[in-house]
This record gives sequence, structure tokens and C-alpha cells, in this order.
Amino acid sequence: MHSLMIVDSNDTELMAIQRAFEQTCSVITMNNGKSALGRLNKSTVMPDLMIIDLEVVGISAFEMMGRIKGNDKMKDISIVIISGDKESSTELEAYRLGASDFIHKPVNVTLLKKRVELQLEVLGYKKQVQSHVNQLQQNVNFHAQNSLRLEYFLIGIITDLISVKDGFTGMHSVSVSKYMGIILRDMMMSGINYGIAPEDYELILLAAQLHDMGKIGVPDSVLRKEGKYTDEEFRQMKNHTIYASNAIEKYAYLLPNNKFIVYTYQMARYHHERFDGNGYPDGLSGQNIPFLARVLAVADVYDALTAKRSYKQATTHEQAYNIISQGAGIQFDPQVVSAFQRAQADIFETAKQMMAQTMQMQAQQAQQSDMHQRMVQKSRQMDRANSGKVI
Repeated sequence: MHSLMIVDSNDTELMAIQRAFEQTCSVITMNNGKSALGRLNKSTVMPDLMIIDLEVVGISAFEMMGRIKGNDKMKDISIVIISGDKESSTELEAYRLGASDFIHKPVNVTLLKKRVELQLEVLGYKKQVQSHVNQLQQNVNFHAQNSLRLEYFLIGIITDLISVKDGFTGMHSVSVSKYMGIILRDMMMSGINYGIAPEDYELILLAAQLHDMGKIGVPDSVLRKEGKYTDEEFRQMKNHTIYASNAIEKYAYLLPNNKFIVYTYQMARYHHERFDGNGYPDGLSGQNIPFLARVLAVADVYDALTAKRSYKQATTHEQAYNIISQGAGIQFDPQVVSAFQRAQADIFETAKQMMAQTMQMQAQQAQQSDMHQRMVQKSRQMDRANSGKVI
């Protein structure tokens, strides 16, 4: 989903443009040019495109454009100007400063939407080209490429081993990673610097898939139990955070200062901590819980609530939304919950896609199991038939 920032001091115009794009884009609205620049300066992820009213208050729109295009972090933002000024010199100045398009008032929202969609399509092509360039650059760096392959390799092995012990955990790990990605992206675009480098985004989501790797050490009788745990069983289950973090600590010296190892450790050990300090394994609270673990905690609970298990029915998206919202400041970081609420439509759509994939996998597994049973039955029939023959 593309991201869009609308900067317009006319509230009626601002709301009309927002409504036109809110179903197809992640939209941020600002009614003051100076405030918009301030938010961009603080944000770690830039919007794909900005729609700026030439008459915006707080700062001259042309001065604002000059600052955006002169800033390395912001220069790639595509800018569409809307204006009631009919002078061709004004339009030419906008293009000179880097505008991608210039639309005259009164704004026809349908026409604006079409022209913005064309700009976003061009941006999509540019991103594809840049993606290919980046891939070529990665291919040049042999060691970096092998490192990435090793991470995928380890993730694949560990998630497969967990799936052997617990068939639900493998798909759960992938789902949680996807939900976390949606929440994390929203937070990185919020204008608040959470200390996460944009280039680490994909690496973080890879590491998130290993958050339950410690379940390999949990006894099968506990992991596969359908029903409420006893106190002892719950203690054994809680140990999965310690099993994982202890294993990482033991071998981390082999890859000192490796970000993948750091992110994996933080999420594996701390994703069951609670904002109020009543979680485990260390009883951390508030900002003492690593940021990524706070984000993962919300994604983890959302999937746990909405995924169907043999021992429970799935809750609806609305029920999960309410449970997580009520946990703000108690179980969850309020800022993370706010991001979850803003991104809940994307999360719900992703959840439906994951459910469809799960059902498809289950159908394939059932088909394979049925085929295996028929082969076994046929083999037994042949054995019985052959047992009466005299050779």
C-alpha cells in the first residue's frame, strides 16, 4: 500500500482529498506546512507522494518544496501541487522546484485521484528498477549474500523443527511476522524516531519468525496439550523464552555485533513481557522492554486470538481488536496499540489471506494423508492375497 501525505490548510478540501484516497493509500493529513516539514524531519520512513496546497499556511509552499528536494532523506518524495493561481509562471516555478504535477482549483477529486494514481504507478516502476539495482549490488557483495542465505537457511530449519513438534507454531511464526511488519511500518512513518534504521525492516521481520524457537525445548506433552495448563506445565511453557535466549547468548560470540542476532534475541526473550511489569521471564515494564518485543507482543496476541486451533475457536477480528485496545498500558505499549488501531484494516486483510493459505495447506495435507492411507490399505490387501499362494 502506498503512503500519502496531504498538506492543505482548507479543512473541507483536506477532508475531501483524504476520503478519496483512504481506501487505497495510507494517508497522513497536515494543515500546516511548517508542521508537515517537522514531521518529515523526525520520521524515519518517508511518504511516497505529497499533495501540497500552494496556499498552505505556516511556510511558503515553494520554500517547503525547496527544503524537501534539498534534503537527502526527502528528495525522492513525489510532489503534486494544487493551486487556484492561474498564472503559467507559477506552474512553471512549481515544476522547476521539482513538482511531478500541477492541478488547478477548483479541484476535481476524481481527476486528482487519477493523476495521483498515475504518479504512484510511475513510482512503482522506479521502485522495481531500484529493486533490481539493489539486487545486482547485493550479488556483487558475495559475503553479504551468503550471510542473508544463512539467515534464511537457519530460519527454515528452526521453523520446520518447531512445526514437527507443534503443527500450529510454524504458520503462527509467519503470520506474526506479517502483522508485525504492518504495525512497525506505521510506527516508522509516524514522525517519531524509534531508533530503527529503515534498511533493517526486512531483517527484523525475518528475525521475528524465530520468536518461538525456544519451544523446541518444551516437552511435547505440554506443547501439544489441548486444555488449560497446570502450574508446572505453564512454568515449562514459559521457559521457551529462556531456552531461546540462552542458546543465542551461548553462540553470539561467533557473530559479534550482528543485528540479526540482536533482533532475534530481543524478540525471542522479551515478547511475553507486559507493559505493567507482570510478564515473563524478567518482569520488565514500560520502556525497559525492548521496542521490537513490544511491537511483536501485539502481533503475537492478535494471531493467537484470531487463529483457529484444535482446542479453541478463532475470535473475530473485532473481538481481537477490542481485547488488544483494552490492554493498552496494561499488557501492551499504548503507542504500539495506537499503531495497531490505525493499521487494523491492513491487518485484517492480511489475516484473511493467511487463513486462506492455511486452509489450502490443510487441504493438501489431508489429501496426502488420504493417499497414504489408500496406499497402505492396498499394500495390506496385496500382502494378504500373497500370503495364501504357494511358491
